[in-house]
Amino acid sequence: MRQRILSKPRTSVTAIIAAMAAVLYLCLAALPVHAAEGFDFYTDNPGIHVTAGDSVSFSLHLAGSNAAGSDVSLSVVSMPEGFTGFFKSGSYEVSKVHAGGDGEDTIATFQTTVPTDVADGVYEIVLRAVSEAGVQDDLTITLTVSGLESGESNFHVEYPDQEGVTGTSFSYSTTIANNTLNTQNYNFSSNAPAGWTVAFTSNSTQVSSLEVESGSSASVTITVTPPEKTEAGDYTIDCAATSAKEQLSTALNVKILGTYDMELSTTDGRLSFDAFANKESDVTLKLTNSGNITLENISLTASAPSGWEVTFDTSVIDTLEAGASKEVVAHVTPGKDSLTGDYVTIMNASCDNQSAQAQFRVTVKTQTGWGIFAVIIIIAVAGGLYVIMKKYGRR
Repeated sequence: MRQRILSKPRTSVTAIIAAMAAVLYLCLAALPVHAAEGFDFYTDNPGIHVTAGDSVSFSLHLAGSNAAGSDVSLSVVSMPEGFTGFFKSGSYEVSKVHAGGDGEDTIATFQTTVPTDVADGVYEIVLRAVSEAGVQDDLTITLTVSGLESGESNFHVEYPDQEGVTGTSFSYSTTIANNTLNTQNYNFSSNAPAGWTVAFTSNSTQVSSLEVESGSSASVTITVTPPEKTEAGDYTIDCAATSAKEQLSTALNVKILGTYDMELSTTDGRLSFDAFANKESDVTLKLTNSGNITLENISLTASAPSGWEVTFDTSVIDTLEAGASKEVVAHVTPGKDSLTGDYVTIMNASCDNQSAQAQFRVTVKTQTGWGIFAVIIIIAVAGGLYVIMKKYGRR
């Protein structure tokens, strides 16, 4: 009986303890668990495309309550061989910064430079931020290196093919589009033949180089002037815009049709002749096409003193082949009141493409018949005076 009485309390105590343990477990399980809260160390663009030799920067941010009002140490955990980088705040290189913790402010920037001889591929840089309380977070930046950047830059000419005669200046409108990730300074050059002039102009100013910002374009006018007497034919002028990272090129095509040139003279080369008032005098002109293009519809005119008349046996020459000459007779009649002396008369030859002139000195003389008549009158007057003096002089 005693043993039975004692066994019952032991069973009850055990049951009570088990029940209390279960209740305590359930209560503790219902309570929220507070783990140590960290922060987020991040950048806006953790993965970008670059080319060998690029220098790029990343804005770094911290978000989270543990970052608020805390000094945070910054370090590089790992970096590919040949890459360089450092943390920067303002104009200083830094290793520790004070974080606001709201994620809106840039706590620092990380500046890295890609080696110039790096092979194309994907490279990772791991950065670490550690707070005073020992809370830390790592940031992985992925750089994809390739020979091409975000887009191909180009040097575009609107109308690459132009034609004209020698002496014509050809103007080409071009555009440089910088589709790289960085501002580029382009230097201009060309392979124009000796004697040719090539000028690059931007905003009405002649330039030898031009800076173009990333993602923008600039207009450039290229003026090409061939030298005099350039032979007819097709010519190609290659122009280049070269920066530190790329060389852009464009081809300008020039077609020289030939040279317009014309000379006006006389058959013997003399540019003077004698004439008499109110009497027609003839002078033979020699018109030569000294260019290498046929001249058409050549008109002959003259500029003479007032009262003079100048006509031509042919006033219009329909065609004159390159290298050919044609003789034309000019009929010059000085005015009837022209006094003895030298006068200037200009002969002109002109067409749509060229003109020439010859300036003549015309000496107007007194006709021989009138001179003899004047001598006779003088002799007669002298003889009359002699007779009168002889007759009346004795008295």
